Amino acid sequence: MTLKRFIYTSQLTVLLLGARMPGFAQEAYGTDSVIRLPAVEINEKQFSRLGSGKVKKLRAGADLTAVSVTASDALRRLPSVITDIEGTLSFRGNSRNALLINGIPYGFLEENSGDVLIQLPALFFPDATLSSVPGTEVVPDGSGSALSLSSASFTNGSALRITAGAGLHERYNGGAAVNLHLGKWRIGARYDYRREFRDRTFTKTLATAAGTKTMDNSASARPGVHVADVSAAYEADTKNRFSVYGLYHAMDYDRYGGIRVTNELAAGTVNKMLRHRYNTQRQDAYAAEARWLHSFSSPEERLEVIFHYDGSGYDEDNHFENENPKGEIVKQDNSAIDQDKQAYYWSAGYRKTLAPSLFFKGGYIGRYKHDRYEAAASDLKNGTWVPNAAGATDFTFKRTIQLVYASLQADVKRFGLEAGLQGEHTRLETRSKGEGEEHRSYFHLYPQVRLGYSDQAGGRWLLTYTQRIDRPVSKELNPFIDRSNDLQTVQGNPALKPEIMHLGELSYTYAAGTVRLVPAAYGRYRTNRIMDVANPSGNDVIWRKENIGSTRTAGMELAAYWAPWRVFSLGASGNVYWDEINGRLLGYGDSKSMTCWDVKGLAKLALGRNAEVQVDGFYVSGQLTAQGKIKGRYAVNAGASYYLFQRKLRLNLSVNNLFDSLKEVTVIDSPDIRLHQERNRDARVGWLSLTYGL
Repeated sequence: MTLKRFIYTSQLTVLLLGARMPGFAQEAYGTDSVIRLPAVEINEKQFSRLGSGKVKKLRAGADLTAVSVTASDALRRLPSVITDIEGTLSFRGNSRNALLINGIPYGFLEENSGDVLIQLPALFFPDATLSSVPGTEVVPDGSGSALSLSSASFTNGSALRITAGAGLHERYNGGAAVNLHLGKWRIGARYDYRREFRDRTFTKTLATAAGTKTMDNSASARPGVHVADVSAAYEADTKNRFSVYGLYHAMDYDRYGGIRVTNELAAGTVNKMLRHRYNTQRQDAYAAEARWLHSFSSPEERLEVIFHYDGSGYDEDNHFENENPKGEIVKQDNSAIDQDKQAYYWSAGYRKTLAPSLFFKGGYIGRYKHDRYEAAASDLKNGTWVPNAAGATDFTFKRTIQLVYASLQADVKRFGLEAGLQGEHTRLETRSKGEGEEHRSYFHLYPQVRLGYSDQAGGRWLLTYTQRIDRPVSKELNPFIDRSNDLQTVQGNPALKPEIMHLGELSYTYAAGTVRLVPAAYGRYRTNRIMDVANPSGNDVIWRKENIGSTRTAGMELAAYWAPWRVFSLGASGNVYWDEINGRLLGYGDSKSMTCWDVKGLAKLALGRNAEVQVDGFYVSGQLTAQGKIKGRYAVNAGASYYLFQRKLRLNLSVNNLFDSLKEVTVIDSPDIRLHQERNRDARVGWLSLTYGL
């Protein structure tokens, strides 16, 4: 038996055993089961709004190279988390993860999550909590994990924080945060602004039966991001707490890209062209939320009610000009996209201690969303702009979800057990221009079981089984062919089915002296897996989301921390997994498989009382795609901080991607398509920032 088959068989056994075992009890793990890596905590107790189970928590402000970067860069510090060149997050090789804010899904973190994370200042949401096995009170969305960004407005941190920074290549940012405690009121407010020059290069060579097409693109943009939120909580009495929360996010930029295109047709004809693209984009998001927390006679018995609304808009305008080798403009065309998203979330959750070692939680979650997607295109003909019907669409998507959940937890000496179940009814409605209306509904159950054990050596074992879902978003369902970006033509698939994931995981938490270890083994089985598939279209391809059938993944993860002296610490994590795709549905004779891995490390040294330095980095091996692979890449970062005025003022200098090594190379070698694609952006980035806190 090969090593990868042995790994997979072992993890499948874990998964099947987990399906027969009861859950995990919070009290079996106590409050001291925290593994502290530099800027990362791995904890086996409950985190607010993320339920029980092993979670990883990132504190961006404690990382010397994450202070000035974006959320996408900072999240790479979490074990087994990587982000690609577009900011899209992957956990243990799965890019379909739920992104939440304070435990609630937001519409603007769906289709454009990578674009948001790659611009969002890392310090705005100072805490990020990741769980591969969130509790039953969390929505089951995201077949990989649930990542919740926390506003942290009511922490016992600084009453006032002011930040300002500047970096190479026309980069700068600034912000302020206020945290007040006034009698029965707690008020928090924050604002951050970030603007930077971003340079991007893109090359692609595509060979199909129609010929070979080469594209060479360089583009530049200066995106500006405003993000602000405000929180207010009122302690009416010892049993009732009322709170409200509001968020606003805006990003806009102008971009120019010059695409040099060479077409070598199979008949022998060679055409060359320079295609100019003038692009403007703007994204707006806003949210309002209210919560009521009521405690009954016992502190362990409480009810929390939440009502949440968020809306977002996305507007994009493109103007294209085709220039021939003689320098003449021979064609002009325009395209515009307008997307509007409205979402509502409401819930009621109840917790109660039934006996000294028996706990219950249950509740209801309701969700409704309404998305509208419109596009228009026109061509300049004889001096007149003429509408292009092929580039126009009007697509509407509505979805209603009704979910109930319940779970029981129990302690039996050193064992902790939990068994839970979520049941939901979902109704979908889509309407598109020329396609009519379609209605679908389904009911699904999501079981969760956990078994925990505290050994005599002080270690914590946790065996879990959970089931989750990944729902196609409106852009993935829209049948419109989007040609607004010549570098990648995409199309939605209205027949796309939700992806269902079964996860089994066994982890161990160990702390002794100066050493901290958290190994984990996991197995995933997914049905209706959703992936990008390239389909030939002349001498071009159209990327379309497809359900490619069932896939299997098995892997092992290790996070470790060693602090031999008070002034020096080392943190490291690694993840290796075997990934298999059912290639028969894609025209291959057999299934495709690949062993993938990533490793990251961090070293931190204190230089006296007021100075510290840090070096960190990561390497990601090749990753399997539906028809090929993405080659490996790495990055090395360095940072230093110096503190003044009794550590109230912090000066931080950081340089990220020291060796300009984040270039992303995608290769496809299928019966119909051969593709070699390279993408790169933002070589090395240097920042100097100041943070002042009271």
